[in-house]
Parts: sequence; structure tokens; C-alpha cells
Amino acid sequence: MRTVVITGGPCAGKTTALGALRALSERAGVPAIFVPEAATDLIIGGVAPWTCASMLEFQTRVMALQLEREAEAMSQAEAAAQAERRANPDVLVVCDRGICDSHAYLDDDDYARALTANGLAEGDVLARYDAVFHLETIAKTSPEAYTKANNRARFENASEAAAVDDRGVAAWAAHPNFHVIPSYADFERKTAALVDAMREFAGIDLRERTQSSPILVSACLLGEPCRYDARSVPCDAVRTLGRDHELVPVCPEQLGGLPTPRIPSEIQPDERVADREGNDRTDAFLAGAQAALRIAREHGCRKAILKAKSPSCGVHEVYDGSFSGIVIPGQGITAALLADAGLEIVDETQVRP
Repeated sequence: MRTVVITGGPCAGKTTALGALRALSERAGVPAIFVPEAATDLIIGGVAPWTCASMLEFQTRVMALQLEREAEAMSQAEAAAQAERRANPDVLVVCDRGICDSHAYLDDDDYARALTANGLAEGDVLARYDAVFHLETIAKTSPEAYTKANNRARFENASEAAAVDDRGVAAWAAHPNFHVIPSYADFERKTAALVDAMREFAGIDLRERTQSSPILVSACLLGEPCRYDARSVPCDAVRTLGRDHELVPVCPEQLGGLPTPRIPSEIQPDERVADREGNDRTDAFLAGAQAALRIAREHGCRKAILKAKSPSCGVHEVYDGSFSGIVIPGQGITAALLADAGLEIVDETQVRP
């Protein structure tokens, strides 16, 4: 079992990068357990720096939840490793941030207090992890592109995000297997750099995978919490395809710039897309569809597996626009564009294990 941390400054693209790593592990046949970010889940749940007495109290709570999740993941990894009687029984535990990230928000004294409150010794924290990969925030290279709109838990402005990024690097720099992935202008290049570094660390040889065509997949079906309600709908039948195909995860609504979580949207009778409060989201859905098509073409995807009934990804049915749960025949905005471009599109109900 090996434990790695994927970290970075605010607006570093961790969600997309983690989706790429999940697809990598599945198509390479390497068992992996992903630990979700504690701080984001606490903030979305109503426990935030501004609801706590101090940043120290909040980060102490973050550490506690992180420790609980890491312990559960490691327990599952050990059980999986024992059950895997194969030539390579290694299991990866991939943490979305780790204990040392709290040091980016606390001075040395408060960081030590948070560690002590959680029964940790500062000298032992780095040893919990076998490798750390830091994604540089876009705020440092392209501050004009920095946004808080796609993450409800993000509260820093661009200059604050750059400063947090620097402190995060300093917090992890002493780790003997610490890597910084620069913030390239092309985000796909950044993700590829992380995948290459992770592949080298984990000893994953993608040259041995099948040469079957890549498949574009709605990221929520692969376990990414990118739906409007910040949840996922993992589909085992779809994820199993990763053994024989490269699965390319996309969330068109996130690609279109919409935040997660977000107000649910439906296609209206006049073909606009509006959310439940009446806001017109057509431009975002169209932009996300174009981005998904571009990614499909760049990866050579000829097929897409999409989330049923979604206003973006619905293949056969979509909700009727009344937000009453009624479905009607039709396609989502992205599904229609992909079909027009010649891709074979199916939803998860059509995939068999």
C-alpha cells in the first residue's frame, strides 16, 4: 500500500486532475482508493472559517476529519491488498490534500496546537505519506483567469490564493518525495504532467494497456462529485470498462464555468436552459458542450457514455423544464452536440458489466 497526496493552491484544477488519475488507475488495473478533501466538505456542510471561533478551530476540525478518512481508506486498502492475490497487489490511497495543508493557513504555533489537539507530532506527519504532488494555482501565472465561481468553498481572491500556494509549498517542501506541477497555460498539459509523475512514482506502465478506443464518460459516473448537488453517481459497469479502455472524464457543466454545487437546471420548451430560480444558463451549457467535444476529439473518442436524463448529458430523455420530475424524450445539450459530431452516445443504463 502506498499513500499519496494531491494538493495545490486554490483554483489549481485538482478535481479534473483527480478524475484523470482515477481513470489512469482503472485502465492500468491498479487498485486505488480516493480520499475526498475534508476542508471543502466541511465548508459546504456549514462548518467554515467564518462560522468557527478562529482559523485554528476550523483547521483543527479539518485535521480531525482528514485523519478519520485516511484511517478508513488505509483500512480498506489493507483489506484489498490481502484480497488481491495477483502479481502486483499494490493499492494506492490518493488523498485530496493532507494534514500539512493546514500549515498554509496557520502560523507555526497554531499549526503545532492543531497537531497536538489531534494527537499528532509534527515530526511524524510527513512520514504518513509516500509522495506529495502539488498543483500550482492558476492565480500565480494567469491571475485574470482565477475564479471562485466554480467552487463554493473557495473564499480567497487571486493574490490571497497565490500566497496560500506559496505557504502550501513551504508546508510540504521537506517531504523527500515532493513534486510541484507548474500551472501551464494549457491545463491539459498540467494534468498530463501530473499523470506522468504519478505514473513514474506508482510504476504504472500504460504501454501495456489495450489499444481499444478511448471513451468519453460523464465524470459523475466515475465517482467525481461534480453533479449539481456536489454528489456523484458511480456506475460499476462503466468503471469496469476502464480495464480495457481509456476513460476520459468530463463534466460539461463545470467545463462551462458553473459552480459545484449549483442550482439545478432544465431545458425549457423554448430550448433555453434555465435553473430553478429562472436564471438563463444556456451560454454555460453550450460552452461546456463545446469543451466536451473538443476533449473528445483531442483524445480520439468515438463513443461517449453519458448520465441519463441530465440537461447536459441525457441521451434519450430529459426533464421537461418544469422542475416537477417529469421526463420527456429528448437529448441534453452536450449529448446532442456529440451525436451531431458523429460520436456514438449511450447512457449508463445501456452499459452491461
